[in-house]
Amino acid sequence: MERTDLVVPAGRVPGLVIPPLAVTTGAAEPDWVDAPVGRWGFRRRPALRLPMDPAAARDVRRWLRYAPWTPLPILAVLADWAVSGFADLPGGPYHPLLVSVAAVAVLSLMRGRGLPDQTPDRSHTGDLRIPRVPVTVAAEWVAANPGVHTSAAPAPRPRSRRFYASWAVGLLAAAFTLGAVLAADGRENPAQLWQLSVALFVIGLVMAYKTQPPSTEPA
Repeated sequence: MERTDLVVPAGRVPGLVIPPLAVTTGAAEPDWVDAPVGRWGFRRRPALRLPMDPAAARDVRRWLRYAPWTPLPILAVLADWAVSGFADLPGGPYHPLLVSVAAVAVLSLMRGRGLPDQTPDRSHTGDLRIPRVPVTVAAEWVAANPGVHTSAAPAPRPRSRRFYASWAVGLLAAAFTLGAVLAADGRENPAQLWQLSVALFVIGLVMAYKTQPPSTEPA
């Protein structure tokens, strides 16, 4: 099935007319569901009511049901990682790994198959983008909503280039500063502090990479 991305300008979102065709499969008589805008695991709002096939609608409802609780396994891993540097926990050096595996398993059970590809997202300019919509459905949206259009270009970053650049500079500076302090203080510091320095450095590199526009995927 040929698909395309739908782009809804920010000013057209409030009065959007949504045809009763599933954005996932193009089927008539769809199941309407409040799809979250964006893929933050713990957020249920903002949302956009979209027509989807029953299976995709069930996946969205499952995601929304557990969304507020998804930070808990992640927080448990972080807390265990921090405590393990100062206390002897059961399992020794394997304890953080075991807790991480358990957290991933819990998250997988909570999220099920995850959100469908057609989950809407919003760019830093406020435009709404719904990926991989059947072209026949996209044509109905365009006909019913002046200003709405399709796009084959890669989706823009959700944040501005300045946002990513600022975070990249801050994180890289923090990583180098922490590493320099740990190397110079002459004490045996917890391994977690060195790991934190590496993590800050890696995340800073990721932020620096995101200052570049998304690349076009090969056909």
